[in-house]
Amino acid sequence: MTYGSAYGGLRSPNRHYLAAELDGSPDGIERAGNHYIEIGARMSATADELQKLGDGEKYTAKSLDKVRESARELHGELRKVGTRYEKTGPVLVTYAGALRTARNTTVDPLVERIEAAHRAHLDAVEARRDAQDKVDDNSTTWIWEDEATDAEKAAANGALSDAESTESAAAGALDALWVSFESGFADWDAAYDSAVGGIESAIEASGVDDSWWEDLLDGIATVATIVGTIAVIAALVIGGPIFLAIAAVASIVALTAHCIMMACGSKRVSWTDIAFDAIGVLPFLGAFGKGLKAGQGAMGSLRAATGLSGATRATVGFGRNALTRDLRTVVGAGRFAGNRAAREAAAPGLADTFFNANSGRWAGNAWNALRSGGSIFDGQAYTISQGLSRAWPGAGRMGSNVTAWVGQVGEMPGRITQGFNVWNGGYGVVQTGQAFGLIPDMPDLVGGAIDLARGR
Repeated sequence: MTYGSAYGGLRSPNRHYLAAELDGSPDGIERAGNHYIEIGARMSATADELQKLGDGEKYTAKSLDKVRESARELHGELRKVGTRYEKTGPVLVTYAGALRTARNTTVDPLVERIEAAHRAHLDAVEARRDAQDKVDDNSTTWIWEDEATDAEKAAANGALSDAESTESAAAGALDALWVSFESGFADWDAAYDSAVGGIESAIEASGVDDSWWEDLLDGIATVATIVGTIAVIAALVIGGPIFLAIAAVASIVALTAHCIMMACGSKRVSWTDIAFDAIGVLPFLGAFGKGLKAGQGAMGSLRAATGLSGATRATVGFGRNALTRDLRTVVGAGRFAGNRAAREAAAPGLADTFFNANSGRWAGNAWNALRSGGSIFDGQAYTISQGLSRAWPGAGRMGSNVTAWVGQVGEMPGRITQGFNVWNGGYGVVQTGQAFGLIPDMPDLVGGAIDLARGR
């Protein structure tokens, strides 16, 4: 037996399942599930790193207290989101398998066969009714009719018997298909309910919803941008490699947060954000790769890339001491110092005079620092090195101590990297201004360019 649906289509006789192909792409759902698993793992790993930063006491400067406080506040929420996606991913993968079986074997392929068997059964019922009518006609003879012969009656009865057999076989075939369909549909229905329950459990376990998740990642990216900008400004005003390291880590965190949002279909992040975040990370990657190529090893390359090997106040002092040592030699003798004792007595004064005259002003040193991607001390050391290269403060030429020091601090990265460094400093200020509503948001320039190229 088959039930018709008020909305069209056929329904099964026992459980009244609608005979229709199922929605959804098993491959697409499986990819999404695996993607969720990967995203969840990345979120959990990032939460671990934030927790380490929040709990770490290696750097005790008060300027880092706010950074550690933010890390402690964010890592717990990010871990909740990671838990949600790590739990949701396997649920989707499992459901994808059940849906694939239903669509390929137990449900979808039976729909067309059931419709054909239903039509065949209707035709058999109609044929049986026609045969029954013929038998009934032979049993009744009107005055204007001739009575049916025995042969005609036998033929009509035989046709009815055949029609009844055909109808019974059609009904049996249809019932068998319905049994298979209901079994397959029930399995899929149970898998669907299990998937819904699993996703609800993942939501309850995380304690967040999509909007809060987006708020969280957006907040992480914004905080990272602000922290990175403050760190760059602190490096230009206060100096110190730790601020450069904070800026490098902040740029990576912002890029990661925006990439996760983009991968999950968030409308809050654009290709412009991704592109500019990537530009912010390029100098870090370049310095890291350069360090590896130079054989510094992973840790040494990481220190160089994050700026932890940059110049400090002591670096400038080393330069002054190197100059003093060289001025005490014959090669670097003072112009009016004739003997060794006189040279040694005059060297510190000559070195101090030269450093005071060639240390540069803050603006120039800050510009050099921005171009090099370093702190204010990197900029000052570079300014002094250029002065030493132009005018040696005594007779002769630079000695070996100053030559080594200038070789350490007197190099700028390539022009492209300098451009990236200057851009990142300025754009960080712009992003921070946007975060506080002081500067209007920039349109999605990259996305607009892509759409234009595609003719949209």
